[in-house]
Amino acid sequence: MFFELKSRLAGLFGRQGTRGISVVEFALILPVFLTLVMGVIETGNMFRTWLTVQKAAQSAARFATTGQGDEEGTRLSQIVQKAQEVVATLPQETEVLVRSWPGMDTAAEPTDNDPGGPCQVVEVRVRADYEPITPLLGPLLPEVIPLVGADRKVNEPWYPCG
Repeated sequence: MFFELKSRLAGLFGRQGTRGISVVEFALILPVFLTLVMGVIETGNMFRTWLTVQKAAQSAARFATTGQGDEEGTRLSQIVQKAQEVVATLPQETEVLVRSWPGMDTAAEPTDNDPGGPCQVVEVRVRADYEPITPLLGPLLPEVIPLVGADRKVNEPWYPCG
């Protein structure tokens, strides 16, 4: 159908008319193509940010389970620092929350800003507020998209569990 119309118009206007038709086709296709390209860029950038946030939570939780820094009383700050090291490449501000549960029961209420003791469950949550960067899709998306990564592990028994 479309090619039939194109050949009829080309027949009416001669060879000069086909150049004009090509320009019109290009003008109609260009916004759709640019929107698709910007969508791929935006999705890729947002996915990279989410993966970085998730990796930061995993790395900090892995460090938390070892019990390092318990003697000096700096364990919580070292866990937060491990998460911040991973997200240092992101332009967004990040928030790190460390919480633990007494024992292995995570149905109970957690204690915030506490990495827990041996054989207790510890969770590290990292949050970054992603702001869209592409000019074409920015107005269509929310101003801020919260991206959260979390990991929960059981602390090792660095001294006997009780």
